[in-house]
Amino acid sequence: MHKLTKVWIFGIVALIVLLGLQLRLQAVRSTDVDTPIRADARGYLVYAMNLKSFGIFSMSEAALQGRVAAPTPDAIRTPGYPLFLRMFIGDAVTGATLYKIEITQALVSTLTILLAYATFAAFLNWPLAALAALLTAISPHLVFTNVYILTESLACFLLMLFLWSLSRWQATPSPWLVLASGALLALASLTRPWTQGFIVFLIPLVLFYSPVIRARRAALLLGAGFLLPMLFWIGRNLLTLGVFSDDTFLLSNFYQGTYPGLLYDNRPETLAYAYRFDPRVAEISASLGATATEILRQLREHPLDYLGWYTLGKPTFLFAWDIFEGAGDLLIYPVLRTPYTELGLFKVTHAIMHGLHNSLVILAILGSVAAWLPKSRLALDDTQRFVVRTCAALFAYFVLLHIILNPLARYSIPMRPVIYGMAVFALWYLGSRIGPWIPPWRGAAHPRSAGVDQDSGRLGSPGA
Repeated sequence: MHKLTKVWIFGIVALIVLLGLQLRLQAVRSTDVDTPIRADARGYLVYAMNLKSFGIFSMSEAALQGRVAAPTPDAIRTPGYPLFLRMFIGDAVTGATLYKIEITQALVSTLTILLAYATFAAFLNWPLAALAALLTAISPHLVFTNVYILTESLACFLLMLFLWSLSRWQATPSPWLVLASGALLALASLTRPWTQGFIVFLIPLVLFYSPVIRARRAALLLGAGFLLPMLFWIGRNLLTLGVFSDDTFLLSNFYQGTYPGLLYDNRPETLAYAYRFDPRVAEISASLGATATEILRQLREHPLDYLGWYTLGKPTFLFAWDIFEGAGDLLIYPVLRTPYTELGLFKVTHAIMHGLHNSLVILAILGSVAAWLPKSRLALDDTQRFVVRTCAALFAYFVLLHIILNPLARYSIPMRPVIYGMAVFALWYLGSRIGPWIPPWRGAAHPRSAGVDQDSGRLGSPGA
């Protein structure tokens, strides 16, 4: 690649990252959350405070309030985010404490933009990778989630760090890199548990589609890297609780998603919280079997409603623009002030992303399908195929899992960079079907654009 081109690339990516940083820092400085310590945020902070004061992972407030000597340990939540918060906890949680957490989340979220570019540049040319990074930078949900004491920012960063590490794999990757990739997926899972099942799909991807020469060895190392952090958590649960994990949150997420339209008796005021209005909720949520039995009963009695809900309804809710389970639009918790109603740059980026949102989701679905087309249709090398198919598989896994579970819009926030990357990939593919106006993979520096067969190193036809 020409030196001047590299300078241009560096400059453009730097400007995108700086734009994202400005939006995130300004959002933190200019937002006042109404009662920021509430609901999930309160629970995470209690965990962090119990870790600080007693060295015990617990959501009980009894010991903090002086009612008991020590809190009762539990495993209702995973430890990733509370351990992150623990770094900021002093003698008390003050406004200054929350501000430090939010600023750190803004910085972590800014690094996510850079990771998005580096990851998508593994299978897109640099202008298209920069476009995906730009969408990540100005995404209002990714900007605004930093103002809350919630897992989204950290989970998104860890997920993209994991994907970036996979994109660095070559024919003979360092064993430490493979181990690190598995460990990063585990850390993401210990922050947002939905990712933990992806390892089951990732290992076959490594075996059949990775660029690695010794794929079985890589799969074993990846699994070992994933298991090591997870075993610390499982071992802690066995020693303190006598169980591998606490399935309370999983079960609640399962039965809460069984209501079509997330409504009880089609009453609008029950949206997202239908279970609170259902007099049979104790019976339905008693066990996994009881919930499954109720789903089958409803399927027999209302087949069209339930089939529609579990095929189209849930994905539509999952990728909704509005955080309908919160305060609407970008708001998980209500705010007293936000730059999205005051500052021009925020209003413009909000309007752009709002207008593009549905199209980007549809394109991401198309891109996730196109990723599995044969090599002759895509002309990708082994590394490119592996990275784009891993992103496609992660997207599909995310959707299918939340078709089973509760499809709250907030849950899709950490997946936004992947959505944007797959949407841009779909644009490239559709453009390549129409005509040659889309530039080649990775621009002029890519071997295929110079007529070189990457697998053999011999001259061949471009895109062979």
